Formats: sequence, structure tokens, C-alpha cells
Amino acid sequence: MIPTVAGWAHLESALPPLLAAMSLADEAVVVGDGRDPAVPPLGDPRCRVIVHRGRAGFAPACNRGASESRGELLLFLNDDVTVSAGVLDRLEAALRAPGVGAVGPNVVSEALGRSESGTRLVWNHGVLEARQLAFAGGGDPAVPYLCGAAFALRKRDFVRLGGFDERLAPYFWEDVELSLRVRERIGATIVASGATVVHRHGASISREPEAKRRIVYERNRLLVTWRHLRGRRWLAHLAWLPLRLAAGAVRDRAVTLGFPLALLRLATGVRAHARWN
Repeated sequence: MIPTVAGWAHLESALPPLLAAMSLADEAVVVGDGRDPAVPPLGDPRCRVIVHRGRAGFAPACNRGASESRGELLLFLNDDVTVSAGVLDRLEAALRAPGVGAVGPNVVSEALGRSESGTRLVWNHGVLEARQLAFAGGGDPAVPYLCGAAFALRKRDFVRLGGFDERLAPYFWEDVELSLRVRERIGATIVASGATVVHRHGASISREPEAKRRIVYERNRLLVTWRHLRGRRWLAHLAWLPLRLAAGAVRDRAVTLGFPLALLRLATGVRAHARWN
């Protein structure tokens, strides 16, 4: 499943290597988010193009593609990710292991010059902090969340969970939120050692103004935090939230502006999950 807003500009380098790595039984579903991605005829019946005219954003586009997919296993790929030979087989083998809910490859960012799959989640003063660190390798280690640039799981589990949370559209935190639900209800989220993909990190959303991206990030951080608060963490969250908003007004307005937008997203009744056929 490859959602795209940039179209062939990115797919030109990402799609051919993916098709070369696929088996005859696999399919590549390109989801044009709001427009035709203008994929030229590739002469490969395994590639399908869907134009998504519904709610814009990564989560709705992925959910739309998954609803029309035919496979038993799903791999969500950013349109700026390059897959090499053997990666798909390695991911499938890891995903079929007992106790595994979702799996990702080692995602190497061109922009960062390192891996971004050694993830970490921290509860800091009542809110979640997500960090993408270098992946050390060795075995198939469990991580708190998978990098959304390449995220694989069983279709039946994706449907059972309701897909990606569409309240997070257009972007940010979808991978964290789905990983948390996978871990709670399905199984571990792991990185498959020996499976590596290259990510031109941020190539799609980098066209958006930095100020807008920061506000969306902070809005979605709160939405994910609220959804996954448990027990005493609610007390910590409520105690620290006023101080966090006050500090944000001085240091980082995105923190303060994200709060009312998060409340608005909840109040407007934007649905969290996809409607499956």
C-alpha cells in the first residue's frame, strides 16, 4: 500500500524496485491522495492505482487502499521508500512468527544518515514523547513502535483494529498510535534484522510550512496521549498540562496552538476508524 500526494515524482524511483522485489502473487496498490498520481503504464498487472477522493491524509489513504487490497498481509510504504530484493520475504517470515503483531524493516534515512527504527516512547510529564534512534541490529528486537515509512501486519488484524486513526490526518503519529493498539491487542511490534529500506525522509510533507507541521505534530501528540492514558498517568497529565501550555506560550507556540485544535478534532466527531466493507 503506497499512499502518495506527490505522484510519479517520487514513485518513479520507489515503484520499480518494489515491483522487482515482489512475487507473482503480490500486488502493489498505489493510492493517490486527492488526485491521480499519473503513474505511466508499467506493463505489470500487479500494480493498481486508486484515486482517493475522501478525507485527505496518510491514515484515510492507507485505510482506503487496505479496504481494496486482496492480500493476506499488508505492507504500508511511503512513496519515498526504496525496497531492495529479499526484504519482502524477510518481513513475511518475521510476521508469521508466533507472538508477532506487526513488523518493520530497518529504515535508513538519507536525510539523517542513519537508521530511524530504534524507536523509543517516553511518558514525560503526562504526555508521550516519540523518538527515532539508530537501530542496533541483532535478532528481531521488539520496539515500542514501528516507523510508519514501512509497516507490515496481517490484514485481518488491521481490520480488527479499525485501521489507522483518521483523526490524525493529514500526518504525524499514525505509526505510534497503531503500534500501541497492536501491542495491546495483537502482539509484539518488531524490527526484522537483515531487512533494510532507504527512506528519503520527509520528501512528501517537507513542502508544508514548518510552522504548520509543528502545530499538527503537537495536536496529534495530544490526541494519541489522550487515547492511551491509563490509570495514574491521567493524574500526571492533568497536573502538568496547564504548566505545559503556559510554557509553550513562551517557548513554542505550536504546543499551545495544538491543544485547542486537538479538542476541536474530538468535538467535531471525526471518526477514528475506517468503515470496512
